[in-house]
Amino acid sequence: MAQLSRWGDDHPDLLGGIWWDNTATPEGMKMCLGVVGDVATAAAQVRRLLANPEHLNVIAQRYTVRELRRLQDTISDDQDARSQALWDSGEGASEEEFWRRLREGPLIVQVGVEQEINKVGLGVSPRDHAFAAALIDRYGTDRVHVYWDRLDEVRF
Repeated sequence: MAQLSRWGDDHPDLLGGIWWDNTATPEGMKMCLGVVGDVATAAAQVRRLLANPEHLNVIAQRYTVRELRRLQDTISDDQDARSQALWDSGEGASEEEFWRRLREGPLIVQVGVEQEINKVGLGVSPRDHAFAAALIDRYGTDRVHVYWDRLDEVRF
């Protein structure tokens, strides 16, 4: 994995992700490398770096990790702006009321790059299908994965 990470650091325009797949074979786990672009050339380069190249799956990806992290930052900034707008509106007369209204949601409670599926995962609470659909419309079905999260596990 260290070799794959170094290769990814040297090739940020190609790196679509690095992860373990423990379901790959009955014999055990495989390292997975997501690649944007020429998969065959990247696979040949990386396999030469590894002591056990047979334990590597190289998979074509659409987006680089760098692109997905930028989208993650954009989504986080959008959520922060939404919270700030609620605060600035004065609808929550007190700080306690603000937090109560924020918890009522809908709310993105988790956002992170999911390298295995080459998307940004958005944990939404409560289960609000209209809000989830709006997020997918805004950021793209090919770039985000919305899942339901438990707000009671999040600490403000």
